[in-house]
This record gives sequence, C-alpha cells and structure tokens, in this order.
Amino acid sequence: MNRREALSRVSLMLGGTLSAPTLLAFDRWSRVPGEGAKIDALIPASQPLSLNEEQREVIARVAELIIPKTDTPGAIDTGVPAFIELMLRDGYTKPVQDTFLAGLGDLAGKGLLTASPDQQTRLLKQVEADALANAKAGSVSFWQLIKELTVWGYFTSEAGIKSSFDYQPNPGKFEAIKIRPGQKDFMYGNQV
Repeated sequence: MNRREALSRVSLMLGGTLSAPTLLAFDRWSRVPGEGAKIDALIPASQPLSLNEEQREVIARVAELIIPKTDTPGAIDTGVPAFIELMLRDGYTKPVQDTFLAGLGDLAGKGLLTASPDQQTRLLKQVEADALANAKAGSVSFWQLIKELTVWGYFTSEAGIKSSFDYQPNPGKFEAIKIRPGQKDFMYGNQV
C-alpha cells in the first residue's frame, strides 16, 4: 500500500469527511504527466505559498486547540503545523490558498494570539458556527480546511497513530482477539 492509498483509507476511517480540494490534492499526486492525465486544472498556484511568522503561529495555535496535548502528543508535537503548510503549498490551488490565508488573517485580526485559552476556544467555536451557517454547496471554508488538515496531519504521523492505536508490525501472525473496554484498537503496518 502506498502513502496516497493509506491517506485515502484514513479519510474513510475519519468518516469520509474530506473536502473536494483535499480530494483533488490526492488526485493530483496520483496522476503522472505524460500518461494521458490532464492535471493542468489541479496544479497549485504558480507563485509558491509563503507564510509569515504570525500566520504560522495562528496555524499552530488553532491546530493545538483542535488536538491538544494531554497524556498523548498534541498537534504541535506531531508536526501538524508544518504538515498544513506543506499541504497548502504543494497540494492546493490558489483560490483555496486564498480562502485559507483570509481565515488566518481574520483570526489574527480578532486577537487569537493574544487571547486567553478560554477566549481562543470561544473564538474557534464561533468560527465553526459561522462556517456551518454560511456553508454553500461546492465551497470550502477556512474552518473546514484547517480542521481536516489538522486531523489528517495528526493521524498520518507516527506519534498520532501510536497514540490512538496499538501498532503491531506486519508480517506477524493473525490472531482473533477481544478488545477490552478502554483498550486501543489495533493498527497493523508493514515494516520495510
């Protein structure tokens, strides 16, 4: 199984809730130019995405509020902010990037970085409520993008998977087991 297929399976595990731009990013990576694939419409913006430090800090703060550090690693511990930046730069088109950057600017303008943790949580709950209230068919909101990229980045990291699943490398023998209450599910992986 390759990484793209694994990510697709993770999206199904998470309820299949990835947006069209994210699914297009999957599709873009799966096509090979010169083999009859038309990828022109899927190529990201011609100018590379460049985030400033404030934008990076907003991404990190929001990601950590979505998946905070507890007895398991949080979004920052697993490298989610860098993952989000990479995905935006390499996998998304200019209109999607612009939507994301506008959302970052809106949060910075509302004082996310200087607010208390409780105020930050209230602000993000309001952003989510606004995104749900203003949802239009075929469009994607900043909130939807950052939330799905945070979850995607977390559950495709080694630490994220290990914190949620009992990793058992393959090959190994198959055993029918009973999961005890509170026990982690099993995640089997291939060792190279």
